[in-house]
Amino acid sequence: MKILILTMTCGECHNSMAKAVAERIAAPDESKIVDIYGQSERGRHKDEKWYLLCTRLFPRTYQWIWNRLRKRNPMRRYKGSAKIGVQRGLKYVATQIAEYDPDAVVCTHITASNIVCWLKLHDLYHGKIYTILHDYVNCPYWEGSVLSDAVFTAHESVHQCLLDRGFRPEQLIPTGFPVRSEFLGSETKEEVRDRLGIPRDAFAVLLLNGGAGIGITPGIVKAIMKADMKGRELSLHVICGHNERAKKKLEHLCAARGWKGVHIYGFVRDVPSYYKAADLYFGRGGMGTVSEAMASGVNIVVREHPMAQERCNRDILASKGLCKKMKHMRDATSILQSSVADPTAELEMRTSVERFFRRDGAERILSYIHSQGQERKQ
Repeated sequence: MKILILTMTCGECHNSMAKAVAERIAAPDESKIVDIYGQSERGRHKDEKWYLLCTRLFPRTYQWIWNRLRKRNPMRRYKGSAKIGVQRGLKYVATQIAEYDPDAVVCTHITASNIVCWLKLHDLYHGKIYTILHDYVNCPYWEGSVLSDAVFTAHESVHQCLLDRGFRPEQLIPTGFPVRSEFLGSETKEEVRDRLGIPRDAFAVLLLNGGAGIGITPGIVKAIMKADMKGRELSLHVICGHNERAKKKLEHLCAARGWKGVHIYGFVRDVPSYYKAADLYFGRGGMGTVSEAMASGVNIVVREHPMAQERCNRDILASKGLCKKMKHMRDATSILQSSVADPTAELEMRTSVERFFRRDGAERILSYIHSQGQERKQ
């Protein structure tokens, strides 16, 4: 079986899902990952500039537009702005499909899925289409993927939002979120800490906001360092990614304050180890990082002012007792203090996560795809 995996690197979540699925595909099956982000006449640079401009400078406007679009008339699947999104990547996706000639296409972003569904609608693609729901709620334009043969979801509790957009119950398959195997390793927390040089008895905190390091500021570090640790050693690890400006600011701050136990990093390749070593993780509410944290066994704090789907993910997970949430940056102090003071509550949260999170999401997805492939042959 040949599987074409279409991803979009407008967010690492989508790319990580693609890698998680691809790494489980073994001979005689084969796969190919294709990034369709920016593959249009408009170009990648303009797409990235528009997105960052909206999310950083006009977050409330972006939130309002996002909420409006996800409630648009589902019968307008390929009209208006939805049509523009499809048309931009249509030629590139059609070319990739024609050249690779796959038995199935797996999409890790809604735009990719909408394009392939449009091709199917117009009798230009005849293989299977599988789409992975990349959040705990439908994002704008999900109604354009109703021709998918299946939509793989993280949990049954998220199905209603898709049913409201016109999907049928039999299309929705609760496989769990696909996570790369490096986040699911058998190495213990103690073993990881020994390898990284983190004291076993310290309370380790991880601060990570994606590859761009957006939101890594002196303010959040100051709030964490104000916490009363009740005599417990604090080991704070701040990963700034490619944000060199934030890294330098924090290094100067730590040097000026004389803080011990604070470790500032730039781009880190072995992020899974830092998840595994941590007791508490502060970050955004993106589905990818949240799922990777849950797979690693670290308790999650979703930071202040999350954007769009991050806010929805946070509220759903918090309602199930699977994460904590910050309203203001100063909340980091009290959250850390309560985590240190009440280890029983922290253990209960991790237990709840283990019951909710399905660690074999990628395997479930491929198992379903293979079962449908066998049915097709018969």
